[in-house]
Amino acid sequence: MMDRRFRGAILPLAFIVAGILLLLNTLDLVDWAIWPKLARLWPVLLIGFGASLLWQHGRKS
Repeated sequence: MMDRRFRGAILPLAFIVAGILLLLNTLDLVDWAIWPKLARLWPVLLIGFGASLLWQHGRKS
């Protein structure tokens, strides 16, 4: 079973990693065409977020 502190840190860590990647891309330190990939994968982010909400709701009940 995952520790609550670790489970609560997953989303913030994902945002930090995404922010760092976007910053490196913006500064042209990494030549990575991220926008086409994000445009194709944004539904997966919504599915993951919804699944996370369901998981948390199920744990509270």
